[in-house]
Amino acid sequence: MSTKQHFIAMSGTFGCIPDNIAAFPKYSEAVQYMIDVFDLPPYGKKAKGLRECGYVTLDEDGGPNSSEIRDFGADYAEIVKCECNNIGIHNGD
Repeated sequence: MSTKQHFIAMSGTFGCIPDNIAAFPKYSEAVQYMIDVFDLPPYGKKAKGLRECGYVTLDEDGGPNSSEIRDFGADYAEIVKCECNNIGIHNGD
């Protein structure tokens, strides 16, 4: 049985199942989705964290004079790799 690698972008509240989930064929598309959902500065600390390690805590202070300090409506954003045979099962529709 063959598998096809894809990436699951998700976000939510700590200790709960994700309340936002979508799957993408490319890692960069999953990162861009999370940047768009949370209106993150594209070259800010949180966007960089998503690009580099696939996880960011959204309620953390972005630093002095940062526009990233706000209530995002979620505690975290995460991107994970999956190799199942059906990318569509991950979409929250």
